[in-house]
Amino acid sequence: MIRRVFLFMAFVMALALTACGPGDATDDNGYGQITNPIYYGNPPDQPEHNAVVGLHQLSNGYVYVTPFCSGTLIDDHTVVTAAHCLDTARATAPKFKTIAPSAVAVYVGNDPAVDILDHLYLVEDVQIYPSYNRKTIRNDIGLLRLTTAVTEPVTPVPALPAAIGFTAGDVGSLLNIAGFGETETGTSGVKLQIDVPLASLGCTIDGCPDPGDAATQIAYLQYEGGPCFGDSGGPAFFYRDGAAYVGGVTSYGDRYCSIYGVSTRVDAFQGWIDDYLTPPITPDCSADGFCNPECVAGADPDCAVTPGDCGNGVCDAGESCDGRNGTTACAADCPGVTTGKPSGRYCYVGDTCVGQGCP
Repeated sequence: MIRRVFLFMAFVMALALTACGPGDATDDNGYGQITNPIYYGNPPDQPEHNAVVGLHQLSNGYVYVTPFCSGTLIDDHTVVTAAHCLDTARATAPKFKTIAPSAVAVYVGNDPAVDILDHLYLVEDVQIYPSYNRKTIRNDIGLLRLTTAVTEPVTPVPALPAAIGFTAGDVGSLLNIAGFGETETGTSGVKLQIDVPLASLGCTIDGCPDPGDAATQIAYLQYEGGPCFGDSGGPAFFYRDGAAYVGGVTSYGDRYCSIYGVSTRVDAFQGWIDDYLTPPITPDCSADGFCNPECVAGADPDCAVTPGDCGNGVCDAGESCDGRNGTTACAADCPGVTTGKPSGRYCYVGDTCVGQGCP
């Protein structure tokens, strides 16, 4: 039975949560999506393991104690995980459906059954990579933005940059995989980790249903342990020059979690991740006593207007829409229409409108 805990915190009680659980794993395409702990894993023992988080369903004011997937903090308010963890469409649907932010929460800790309410963070935005293919499990990566920055003593682990991304020469290097998924005893929900060797770019090892995509996937053998149901979205930590990076996101493997596993290469999606980490910021153009130079001309009342300056938002004397009569052309300050039917043409010269089309 799935355990649920009522959220007593006032900020959660105020939410009207809609039940929207993650989609069920399917095997009809030959892939076993890893959606629930690590087989033959060990307790977390490195600083990077603190950044591994659990994804928990929220519904009607309740949080489900057992994570449905795993993920990793790549900065203090962003989690990278698998796209299929965030896809709530029916198994037969051709296109994915992104889970509502209000239906998922993120746990930062090692055992949610012990302290979930003390380390739970709400989500304000969820994104699935636009080209995610839910049938072939390609481009299986997604991102969540938390409503507040994580205040735990956790150091986020950066995504592996493309400049130092995987190469064929990395085959044989150790990956460290972590998550909250199913163990060999059938239990789940506690963070575990295990080392596995990188076996191939793409999936060209025994058991793979197809060669995969070497540009966007990595594979590893699981004869001695590895991720299983619930570890989906968790990291494959990769170490370059002694530094830890999120090199992969656990994606799929064989249904018995004992032959092979595949992770999505994070370095292949650097541009998309970087854009998400640095969203456009709307400049503050309010009357706060500070002239913000990022505001468009005339938008910030605190910015002094210098007469005659093109771009100050005022069509001053000596300016016009097109530079006529010896004036300075300043279309930004002086609107006009100088083509088309004569009846529609006009041009501001200073503060005077000239032409048949003057409003």
